[in-house]
Amino acid sequence: MPRILYASDLHGSDTMFRKLVNAAIVYKADAIIVGGDITGKGIVPIVKKGQEYYMNLYGATYKASTQEELNELIKKASSVGFYPYIFDREEDVKTLDNEDTFNKLLLQLSIERLRSWIEYAESKLKDQKIEFYMMPGNDDPLEIDKTLNGSQIIVNHSDRVVDILNGEYQLLGNSNANITPWKCVRDIPEEELKEKLEKLMAQVRDFSRLLLNTHCPPYGTSLDLAPKLDKDLKPVVSGGGLAMEHVGCKSVREIIEKYQPLLGLHGHIHESRGAEKIGQTLILNPGSAYNEGVLMAALINIDKNKVKGYMFLKS
Repeated sequence: MPRILYASDLHGSDTMFRKLVNAAIVYKADAIIVGGDITGKGIVPIVKKGQEYYMNLYGATYKASTQEELNELIKKASSVGFYPYIFDREEDVKTLDNEDTFNKLLLQLSIERLRSWIEYAESKLKDQKIEFYMMPGNDDPLEIDKTLNGSQIIVNHSDRVVDILNGEYQLLGNSNANITPWKCVRDIPEEELKEKLEKLMAQVRDFSRLLLNTHCPPYGTSLDLAPKLDKDLKPVVSGGGLAMEHVGCKSVREIIEKYQPLLGLHGHIHESRGAEKIGQTLILNPGSAYNEGVLMAALINIDKNKVKGYMFLKS
């Protein structure tokens, strides 16, 4: 009975990625699937002052006086998805105020982190019979695809239909999202997304053995509820709590309703960890707590054209 370990929205968290690879070994998964948003969002400066190094993270200041302590600072920032970068002078940190300089460095560090992940996966899984599939998400820069495509062990399944689990099933991946308030690089209109998905569906042999992995969850479910934002992109408070609204893809829901794949694997909305059914299709969003260095994932057993069971993991 094939077993899948699925996670999404790693956002650069070194700890989350390493936990995911090791969890696949511990739980004897046959395949790992990562559903997008794999790069981090920010740079954390580590400033050298004399013989010491200082880092601010989440409002706290950390100091390192030895190489071992410096390594711990780097690990602390990397574990929650940031890219630590050492500056020899405090005034050099101001170069990050330039948007172009910041973006170039962020891309460089994103690619370096992704390469380190690929190397880690290759070292840990070289003697394991575990298939590994990972795609970008709407937040991820287009430039990372080249690095991901160069892996000998990880398959980039974005905008592809690939055979999985020794060819017994197919996996369809899509890294896009409908237009978000942040207008991310892979955000596209619903009509365009629907057209892309229809073209991919034409490549599917048997929908009852299809794993549909769209980064964005289907609209109007428990998987796509996010805080409602005002015109300044600040959360709206209503009745003493956050007002929530559905923000998923209507086109993804239409595709699931029409073709009824075996399984829908989704991410994008970190707060909406959950599972439900659209017709006969089980849809899952494991959620994400990358900013805490916590792995949130789903372990799924399938058998022929049935989902035999699933379990949410948090570690």
